[in-house]
Amino acid sequence: MQKINLSLAALGVIVAITILQACAGTARTQCARPTLAPSDARSATTSVTVKIATATEGAYLRYTLDGSTPTGGPSGNGTEITAARGKIWFTVGSREKTLKAIAYKPGMADSSIAEATYVYESPY
Repeated sequence: MQKINLSLAALGVIVAITILQACAGTARTQCARPTLAPSDARSATTSVTVKIATATEGAYLRYTLDGSTPTGGPSGNGTEITAARGKIWFTVGSREKTLKAIAYKPGMADSSIAEATYVYESPY
């Protein structure tokens, strides 16, 4: 009789551990990768307006123009804008600019990085 109780107790522990491992391994839903329009523009003159968008409703966006990688969250790296606003304007200047953007939302995993290069092209 004791052997049966011990086996049932051991089985209960195994089931509990299995459930805990399954819950711990559950991935959070990831934000959709931002889109950049225009993307990889090679014909910008002195400035360009870029629309940054994500399909994740209620998400925030962070972007950088210096080639560094933006990170999500309230204290992340880069300039934060709401996804609803989504347009930025910047001067290209004499060197190319690399725009990188990320989407994030509390309770979700950060998106993958969207990247585009904008190059100065003389209008003459």
